[in-house]
Amino acid sequence: MIRLFLGKLFQEHSIWLLPVAAFTLTSGIAFMVIGGSMFFFTMENPEAEFYAILAALALVLLAVPMFSLMTSAARLMARRRDERLSSLRLIGASTAQLRRLAVAEAAVLALAGLLGGSLLYTALMPAVGLLPFGGSPMGVQGLWMGLDIWALSFLGLLAAATAAALLGMRRIQVTPLGVRTLQSPARVHWVRVVLAVLGVIAAQVLARLSGFGSVAMAVTVSLIAVAVPLVVVQVVGPWVLKVVTRRHLKKARSVERLIAARSVLESPQQMWKQIGGVSITTYVGVIAGCGLGIFAAGDGGVSTQEQILMADVQRGVWLTLAVAFLMAACSVGVNQTAQVLDRKHLYSSLTKMGMDVQQLQRIRTLSVMRSLGIVVTIALITAAVTAFPIIGIAVVTAPATVVTALVVLGLGMLAVYAGAQVTRPTMRRVAFAH
Repeated sequence: MIRLFLGKLFQEHSIWLLPVAAFTLTSGIAFMVIGGSMFFFTMENPEAEFYAILAALALVLLAVPMFSLMTSAARLMARRRDERLSSLRLIGASTAQLRRLAVAEAAVLALAGLLGGSLLYTALMPAVGLLPFGGSPMGVQGLWMGLDIWALSFLGLLAAATAAALLGMRRIQVTPLGVRTLQSPARVHWVRVVLAVLGVIAAQVLARLSGFGSVAMAVTVSLIAVAVPLVVVQVVGPWVLKVVTRRHLKKARSVERLIAARSVLESPQQMWKQIGGVSITTYVGVIAGCGLGIFAAGDGGVSTQEQILMADVQRGVWLTLAVAFLMAACSVGVNQTAQVLDRKHLYSSLTKMGMDVQQLQRIRTLSVMRSLGIVVTIALITAAVTAFPIIGIAVVTAPATVVTALVVLGLGMLAVYAGAQVTRPTMRRVAFAH
């Protein structure tokens, strides 16, 4: 059955093209990040250990949006195979068999995407290798991780993609009449805000006390003071998104704005999963970038090696932020396409009522970009509250750094906007379907 099921898989472009593209981009970025990390782990430099720590931190920060993108691709595949799974269910296939088929399909598409990602990684190495770190360009040799590390990374990403497929299938119910998504979104409660406020207050108190006691204790407390706001943003984010979107709903002066707000309120958590990973990198990137800008703007006492180190760290911060926005853009494209397919009857009905494709696409774009604006605003406000001295000083002493941060954020938001436009062909096909 699996052989027959997979035999027709690549005959339908609408089923495999977008998920494979998502896996290709995700794995290509992952291979590049791992290769760059290996460069820092093996570089001959007095500050090599510090570079390695920062590379590991970048991997951690990018892990959340990376896995979110894989889960989105798997969820899209689960929605696109409904007719075939329903037909198999009607001729007697069990739910367990269908789930095995779904996972097998996800593994095959992930494998194709990983092969494409390997080619993308190879093709980008000459260009990315021109980036200077440690006083000289990394080069192709510096970015090449070796066959053994590549194989391990390949298998690890394949396992992660398969796990994402399992998570994507967890909320899919296969019945003889069709495949439907189980919709029971968790409620977003105001208790999140209370916990968030208490967490921020505790973090700030610890930060004030970090100068006392041993050095180890001071470092530990400082790390906690930075980590707690990151958790707070993730906890309070969906609630704030719901509250602000409700205000948008009440003030909506057009049908597009009304439907866009309703689509977000249907499940704020789902929208947060698409773009919420940007909040972490935005928070860390703004604080780290401003702090490094202040240090670089200081007078005297800074050696050439320290200047190179600060420039490298700053460059790494902006790259991490840009990659996070790029993956968020891909996640938005995949998720929004899946939602268009889920609501094809709604959009077809709206078309028959007189709305055109431009209006329908504007609904999707408004729901994404307004939510993204809220996410970035939450991250910026949290950064300003928890690191006000750093950001305030940077505005005065290192305005170029602040401008760079704003430019990176602006370009990232444009990338997400482009990701939202990927749904246009699918929207046109769904709108005029009979």
